[in-house]
Amino acid sequence: MQENLKLVWQNASNLKSKEIDNISELGDITIIRDIITCSNELRNQAIVLKLPINIIINKKLFASFIESIKLLEMCGAKIYIVHDHIDLGNLSLISQLDKSFSKKFNKVRENSSIDNPIIMEILSSYVNKLIVTKLSNKGCYAVGISGKDANLLQARKSKLSHRRVANRDVIDIGFVSEPIIVNPEILLNFEDSNIIPVITPFANDDQEKTHLLNVNLTAATIAVTLGAEHLIFPYEMSQIFRGFQYNMKIQNANLLKSMLNDSNHYLEEELIKIAIKVIESIGNNVHFVNSKIPNSILLTMFANKNINLY
Repeated sequence: MQENLKLVWQNASNLKSKEIDNISELGDITIIRDIITCSNELRNQAIVLKLPINIIINKKLFASFIESIKLLEMCGAKIYIVHDHIDLGNLSLISQLDKSFSKKFNKVRENSSIDNPIIMEILSSYVNKLIVTKLSNKGCYAVGISGKDANLLQARKSKLSHRRVANRDVIDIGFVSEPIIVNPEILLNFEDSNIIPVITPFANDDQEKTHLLNVNLTAATIAVTLGAEHLIFPYEMSQIFRGFQYNMKIQNANLLKSMLNDSNHYLEEELIKIAIKVIESIGNNVHFVNSKIPNSILLTMFANKNINLY
């Protein structure tokens, strides 16, 4: 599909002046038609994506994600990426992407606790640079920032809460904080320059203390502030279920509310509630895509095989 999109994008502007006799070689004509239509619609639209840890630590999925971002950029979309937290428990996996990584952080591993926010900030900042490098190697203009830069975000401590995640009871101890966006101008400047900001979810509170931010809330807050046309949440499924719609594009808050009463939706309750707030705030699209399947992002954007709920 990625090759199809490349070919269509490169030739779309020349379709009127050039005759294409072998268009069938591009693949399914229905997919091609969807790609052409959607690529035109995506021009200058804002897309906010969460980049979860399970994609970052998987070479195949990570490469697919980077390629998807490049293709969306080629369509003229304005892209904003918020990546997941990295902790010491992921060091061995991250080191597979960079052989020097484990050597650089051996002392960190020995002398620090896994949930130390300062250490997690250091590790996440390193991974931020890795993402920016991968995008740059694909020809994208990208820059790494955090919520601290230009006071982009301010942290507010989350309250203790009880919630259900994928049919499991979970206690949220409030270690991760909520973001309050205070300076969206920095993001708008990147948009004007066609630069992709890669955002590390850290910010200071009003006492200048560093906080980890809830990644889902951070992506949603940025999407609402920018009035983004698309907010994309990759999610994990522990097992495959026949008949389940893995890629969903939703614009109807009531349908999401009905999912809260369905114990078999296999999406985090927190994620559903966040999506409801986003849709009620700006009325645009929230996408849920299976993070374990390469090209899920492209499928939910360009193909009609995902479920569209309006």
